[in-house]
Amino acid sequence: MNEPSAINFDYNLIKIMNEVIVSGNISKAAENLSLTPSAISLSINKLRRHLGEDLFYRTATGLKPTATALDIHDSFVNAITIIEDVLQSTKTEGPSCPVLRVMCPDVLEDYYFNRMYKNDSGKAVKVEFSSTNNIKSDEMVKSLLHANIDVVISHHVLQHEKITSVKMDAMDNFVILCGANSLLSNQKELALLHYYALPHAVYNDGVYTDFTNLLGTSLTIDAPYAGLVKVIYRSSSINGIISALERSDMLTVLPRMLADYFIRERNCKLKYFDLPKEISIKQSPVYMHYLSNSSKRRYVHMVLSQLKAVEPV
Repeated sequence: MNEPSAINFDYNLIKIMNEVIVSGNISKAAENLSLTPSAISLSINKLRRHLGEDLFYRTATGLKPTATALDIHDSFVNAITIIEDVLQSTKTEGPSCPVLRVMCPDVLEDYYFNRMYKNDSGKAVKVEFSSTNNIKSDEMVKSLLHANIDVVISHHVLQHEKITSVKMDAMDNFVILCGANSLLSNQKELALLHYYALPHAVYNDGVYTDFTNLLGTSLTIDAPYAGLVKVIYRSSSINGIISALERSDMLTVLPRMLADYFIRERNCKLKYFDLPKEISIKQSPVYMHYLSNSSKRRYVHMVLSQLKAVEPV
């Protein structure tokens, strides 16, 4: 690659190229930047001549950035993130408090972060949350790559060479949870018959829509006839699920650690039982994902260490 000179270089060309990458095409980039498509094309060509390398190539689905363009994009995003943090700090009195934008299911936000802040830890970093409702894995990856989100927490690994995935916890020992006034509450233990007899409320964490994919794992039943589960309520809100259990005879399946949390710390009117011996659920890992070269890596590691320090209920 030719060695470009920084003297009199128009850095708006980088901004325009970056918008084409983020938007996915020239027309959308032109709309977002209030420019004409021809102006966008001229800027891309000018930057290409300056660098002496192609920045995009055409495919059946549109323009795709080259490795050079992606490297510049990553550096641009990091630089803009640092500048925005500095500008934000000037608007507040006293020391700057960095902001981490976290995307995760609301049950993980409730269990991990609410308890972390309740225990007076993690206050050195402000956390803003974004839900994972109806967000696919590839969209989570794009959110990280485009710096729209700093951290994603999920039950599965996000596959991308520029994303670091760290296992921060694991959910296991699942139980059947019902309302304290439910028909089930007087039972000493639950049989498979009870599991099929009463209607279910199913928590959908926004990533997995199939009932068999429970918080990133699978529920299996070892019985000659598995039967049919009566699912009458689905929600991506864990508070909606808890409220439904408290007011009805529905039941749900959650890890014991979450059941303990909602009963002991949230004082929810619930009761839980061990799973019938025919039902088995594998361990469900919890991963934290972030850009490997993120300018906020130090704050991500700080929050990760604090989350790991939160004692199980």
